Amino acid sequence: MNRIKFHDSELTERLATDGFVTFDLLRDFDLDGLKAIFKEHHSANPEGFYATTHLDDKAKRKLLSDQAMSILACRIEAHFENIELLGGAFISKAPGEKGILPLHQDWNLVDEKVARSYNLWIPLVDVNEENGAMRILVGSHTKQQTYRGPNIPPVLYPISSEVDQHMVSLNMKKGEAVLYDHALWHSSPQNQTDQLRLAFVLGVVPQEADLKYYQQKGDTVEEYASHPNFFFENDRESGPDGLELIRSFHHPNSFLSKDEFEKVYFGKVESKKEAKKGFIQRLFGSKKV
Repeated sequence: MNRIKFHDSELTERLATDGFVTFDLLRDFDLDGLKAIFKEHHSANPEGFYATTHLDDKAKRKLLSDQAMSILACRIEAHFENIELLGGAFISKAPGEKGILPLHQDWNLVDEKVARSYNLWIPLVDVNEENGAMRILVGSHTKQQTYRGPNIPPVLYPISSEVDQHMVSLNMKKGEAVLYDHALWHSSPQNQTDQLRLAFVLGVVPQEADLKYYQQKGDTVEEYASHPNFFFENDRESGPDGLELIRSFHHPNSFLSKDEFEKVYFGKVESKKEAKKGFIQRLFGSKKV
């Protein structure tokens, strides 16, 4: 399995086991530089949940990523043995319900049977439960083989409230970073403050990983060969425009019930209800009379 490796082997192990790991990354002047880039291109705070990868102007998407990466690249690469940076985006969560991010897994960027892909999420302000910190389901990245992309609904979405009871809030200081597996279930609640929650996120993969793009049609998943600039050059809704189809395969994508979720993710087995005993059994026990 081709995975990202930290110079610190303990962090590498925690990432593989828990599906995420946090570590210190940026200094105050780095944060100031990133915030200045965002403000230069945004005269007003965006509404709801916003990401610069959703901008109509594709050149501006790439420009914002490149400017941010000029600050981030050397800081990030100093922590890893084999990381490849794919570029990223500023993301913001405005106050109010429109900023809620529902339970989901991120899209596959690789064939997860042979490699793993990740997001590196960096808050530019302190994040906590009040302003909509990320919530995660620890260790959930290894529980199911899923393919994520256009037209593939999250299999746990109908039981989001039940899943949330098992999730934890990832409170972080500005300048910290969390590296998490794209298959890790996560969400973020409403920002209940009056300030914008601003962060930067980028996709990362281990070196020599082959990039992929997946989409589903009915019970058939299509796998395409992708490249690092695909999401800068294309819209999320445009599909695999310009990509080469590698294979198609049968993979039903069924929603899980609460009982199925607890069995798959926690190994819980539904206990069988004991049949009611009749009067003679209650009186004499299980002995034959």
